[in-house]
Amino acid sequence: MYYNTKQNFGGSYLRYLIHTILIILISTAAIFAQTGKITGKIVDAETGEAVIGCNVLIDGTTMGAAAGIEGTYSIKNVPAGTYDLVFSSVGYTKKTVTDVKVISGSATKIDIILPIESFETDEVVITAEAAKNTEAGLLISRQKSNAVSDAISSEQFSRSGAGNAADAVKQVVGASVVDGKYVFVRGLGDRYSSTQLNGAELPSSDPNRKAFHMDLLPTNLLENIVTIKTFTPDKPGSFSGGIVDIGTKNFPKEFTLKFSTSSSVNSFATFNENNISYEGVEGDFLGFDTGLRDIPSFLTDPDIEIPIEQQARFDEELALKLDKASKSFNNVMDLQRKTAPLNRSFSFSIGEDLSTGEESSFGYLGSLTYSRNFSFYDDGKIGRYILTGAGKKS
Repeated sequence: MYYNTKQNFGGSYLRYLIHTILIILISTAAIFAQTGKITGKIVDAETGEAVIGCNVLIDGTTMGAAAGIEGTYSIKNVPAGTYDLVFSSVGYTKKTVTDVKVISGSATKIDIILPIESFETDEVVITAEAAKNTEAGLLISRQKSNAVSDAISSEQFSRSGAGNAADAVKQVVGASVVDGKYVFVRGLGDRYSSTQLNGAELPSSDPNRKAFHMDLLPTNLLENIVTIKTFTPDKPGSFSGGIVDIGTKNFPKEFTLKFSTSSSVNSFATFNENNISYEGVEGDFLGFDTGLRDIPSFLTDPDIEIPIEQQARFDEELALKLDKASKSFNNVMDLQRKTAPLNRSFSFSIGEDLSTGEESSFGYLGSLTYSRNFSFYDDGKIGRYILTGAGKKS
C-alpha cells in the first residue's frame, strides 16, 4: 500500500507540472502573436556601404536598435500598430519614416538610404609653423633637405646640459670644437668653414682667424644648430668644409623665467693647491678690471719723453723722471699658489611677448651666462727655436 500511494502521488505531480508548462507556453504564444518586428538595412547614399552603428528609434517609445557591421538592424516584440521610425548617425542627415505598420506575428522590412550631412561655412585657413626645437621636427627638415646636413635642437641642449653653442655643437656628427670656441667641420680648418646666425654670416672677433667664437652664444637663446656639409646654390660660395647655421628662439608666447647652474671637476686642477695665481683686483672673477692694469696716466701724456738709462745716469733731472715713470707701474709682480675650486657656470634667461594691439605685439628675450674654469699642468716643456746659420753661403 505504501509503494502504490507514493507512485500515484509522483504521477499526479508530474501531470501537474506538464499542465503548467503547457499553459505558460500557450500564454506566451498568445502574447507574441500580438507583436511583430521591424527589420531592414541602412546604407550610405553615395558609396552604398553599410552605415555601421546607425541608431533606429521608434518615435514616442523607448524601443530601438543599432545597425550592425553589415548595416542591418532588428527591433523585436513591437506591439501591432502604426509608428514613425527615426534614423540618425553622426555625419549623416537625420531621417524619419512615417506610417510604418507593424502586423502581429510578421516582420516589417524598412530599408533606408542616408545622405551625408554637409554644411556650407566660411573659408577656414589653418596655419602652423614647423617645430624646429625638437628632434622629430629637425629630422623631417633633414629628410626634405637637398643638402647633406646634421642638426641638434634645444631639446637635446637641455638633456646634455650644454651652456653655450660651443658645448652644444660638439654633439653634431662631423663637427669638432678647438680651443673651446672654434668649430671645425669634417676635420678641416676654420678657413674652410662658415658660421651663420639665422642665415646671416657672423664675423670673427679674432683678426687672425675666420671662425666665429661659438662660446659667446648661450644655449638659452638658441632653438637649433644645423650643420650643412654639402654646397647648394642658395648658400654662399666662400666655404668648402661646411656651414654651421645657428637658429635663435622666437619670442615666447607667455612669460618665461629660467635659471640653471652646473659644476664640473678637473682631475688635474680642482682642489689642487699648486695652481698659479697672483694678487689681482676684486672684479677679476667677473672679467672687469678696476684700472690696476691700465697704462699709468703719467705715461699717456703725449708731450712727455722717457729718458733711457744711459741718459739718466749722468743727469739728475732725467734720473728722477725715469724713476717716476718706473714707479707709476703696478708693483705686484710675484706669483702665488692657490687652491682651485670647482669649475662652475650659471645661466639666466627671461622673455615674454606682450600684446600692444589687435595685430601688434612687443616681445623681448634676454639671457645672461657666467662660467669660470680652471686648468693645470705640471712638468710642462717649452720648445724654443733659434735661427742658426743665417747669412752663410753654401
